Formats: sequence, C-alpha cells, structure tokens
Amino acid sequence: MLDPALLDTLAAGFTVLARFHQEAPDEVSLARFWELLDEWPLTGTPGAEEGSRRMREARAAGEDPAAIRSDHAWLYGTLATARVAPYESVHRGQEGLIFDEHTLQVRQAYRTLSLRAPQPNREPDDHIGLELDFIAQSCVRALEALDQGSTNDAERYVRLGADFFRDHLGAWAPQMLTRVALEARTGFMSGLAHLSLGALESFARFAALPVPSERE
Repeated sequence: MLDPALLDTLAAGFTVLARFHQEAPDEVSLARFWELLDEWPLTGTPGAEEGSRRMREARAAGEDPAAIRSDHAWLYGTLATARVAPYESVHRGQEGLIFDEHTLQVRQAYRTLSLRAPQPNREPDDHIGLELDFIAQSCVRALEALDQGSTNDAERYVRLGADFFRDHLGAWAPQMLTRVALEARTGFMSGLAHLSLGALESFARFAALPVPSERE
C-alpha cells in the first residue's frame, strides 16, 4: 500500500533539490529556504544529516546568493569549463560527450510523464536537476492518482520513477554528487550535494531498490 505522506515528502524534497541544481537561489528563495531548513522533509540518512549540518553552517556564515551563484556556475560550467559536469551522458558515455545515447534515453523516459527539457537540442535533457525533477513528478502524479481513487495508476507512476532511478539517476548521480561535495567552495552547494545523496537513499528505500554507491 502506497503511503501518501511519504510520497508527499519525497515530492517536496526532490522538487527543491531539482530547482537548486538547475539554478542557484535568488535572494527571496534563499531566505525562504533558510526559514524552512530545520523542517527539511527527507531525514534519517547520513546524507540528510551531513547536508543539513553544512546548510546550517552556511546560513550562520551568511552565505549570500551572489556567492552561491558564483559557486554554482564554477561547479557546473555555466560561465566556463565545468568542475563537475551536471549531465549523465558525460559521466556514463564512452566518449564523455553530451547528447549521446543516454541523453536520448532520458528524453524518451520523460515522455512517459509528458515531460520535456526546457531547451531541447540546446541544453542536454540529462541534467541532474531535470532527472531529480522526474522523480519528483512521478511522486506528484502518484499522489494525484491516489486522490482520484486509482491505486493502479499510482503504482504505475511509482514504477516509472523507480525504473528511471534504476536505469539513470541512481547509476551516476551518487558519484557526481560526491564530487560536488568535495569541490564546492560554499557550504550551500556542498550541503545541496549531501542533501541530494540523502534523497537518493530515501527514494531507493521507498522503491525497494538497492541504495546506490557513491564510489566510482
């Protein structure tokens, strides 16, 4: 039996993580995040514990949007060469290039939830933020199906999320996020990486999948 409260918790956590991996927070969203930090929904994992600790330290140190935005761009290559490429294809493809077979597989998976990348053919579909959002959306759709009394549809959406996690997100994100945590120059970005690792573990346990390893 699916637990609506757990689905809601997963959807909320993955939505926030997806947003911040795609784009650094502005002043308003950062202030809101600091206010709600102590209520982070995905708890009970080493990643969540370490991520929350680093985020609290960043909040106490007064890290501002400019510093976080600079670190985000430095890490993910928004303004120059990426320290840690945020794309699945770079980490899993034999040539280490974007828009390879993994990108196309992810694009096809998005269609199962009627999703698409914001800038297809200009920015790869397999960005870490977009893949995290797919998990969030699978949970949202499952919740909506439960609200409409359709357990079968809810279970189908959960399976879509679990399959995507097994075939894509869980196969590369742990290693990538571990590198982000090591390379980050702000507590926020390091904390974001750890919170994301915790979220992956939480979803894997929810979906009865092996917890992905952080090792290369």
